[in-house]
Amino acid sequence: MTAFLVSTARLRMPAASLFTRPVNDIRSGFRASSATSRFYFQKTNNSTTSCHSGNRLSGRTCMVTGGTSGIGFAIAERFLQEGATSVILVGRSQERLQAAAGRLDVSNDHGNSITGTSNKVRLLVGDVGDIGSWKHELEKEMANVDILVNAAGISINNILPRSELDDISQVLRTNLEGAMLTSRALVRATIRNRVRNRNFAPDTKTPSKCIINISSLLALKAGTGAVPYAASKAGLLGLTRSLAVEVSASLKDVVIRSNAIVPGYIDTPMITDFTPGEVDRLKAMIPLHRFGKPSEIADAAFFLATNEYANNCILNLDGGLGAV
Repeated sequence: MTAFLVSTARLRMPAASLFTRPVNDIRSGFRASSATSRFYFQKTNNSTTSCHSGNRLSGRTCMVTGGTSGIGFAIAERFLQEGATSVILVGRSQERLQAAAGRLDVSNDHGNSITGTSNKVRLLVGDVGDIGSWKHELEKEMANVDILVNAAGISINNILPRSELDDISQVLRTNLEGAMLTSRALVRATIRNRVRNRNFAPDTKTPSKCIINISSLLALKAGTGAVPYAASKAGLLGLTRSLAVEVSASLKDVVIRSNAIVPGYIDTPMITDFTPGEVDRLKAMIPLHRFGKPSEIADAAFFLATNEYANNCILNLDGGLGAV
């Protein structure tokens, strides 16, 4: 199959002099080409997945877009550690998805592990910026999803007057429209399941479904060189709020919670090419004087996924930078 061509790039956060590099893919930390290729497959090897926490997500199926690295991967890993029955990783590259699944299939340093099954880690290849061409596969998989994490996103850094129209559209489609359409697919699948099971009365109340959108500090704190990215991430907060209210009004007997995380600088592949001087300067700006860890964002995602009263909950995880 034809895979994506990639080249290294990076994200710049809110400091005017930082928005200078051309392209970032939040899903992977790489530049994406226009080539696309999609199909669905699932893992079949019987290896092990690390698990050192609990089983708070037992019986739950989770879908993570942009789950091949960085924040998305950390969330998928944490959900598996918490006993998720199945995690579906969504990304554009079969090769990167397979590599990510392989990294999930190892025991941790303490020797704790759980036996994997063919359904423990599943892979869905598709570009969230072009869902129309694979929406049927998406909606089919969404039928069993309980927790949706919208972590996919790209940033093409340039000042607005010099930004290409196609670049602006690509950022908005991937970061905002993609999250909107995956959320739409989850709500539509929930409606279909409700109609299909309308005569079934469960003995116990089932946990709610949950959507978690990964926004950015740029949604709240201005910077230079990423206007489309900032607008798309601010749009995710509007999507989060509106969906929390709309779903409650339209699905009175089914609960879908809508929440968001607002990360600042996080130690992901996107910052690996920062110069030592840049790293020192950025850390000096942050009240905690360090970058965040992907696992710390995963902690927040786990909280939002399991706290049944968290709805329209926006968690800022920026080390205090938003207050500066």
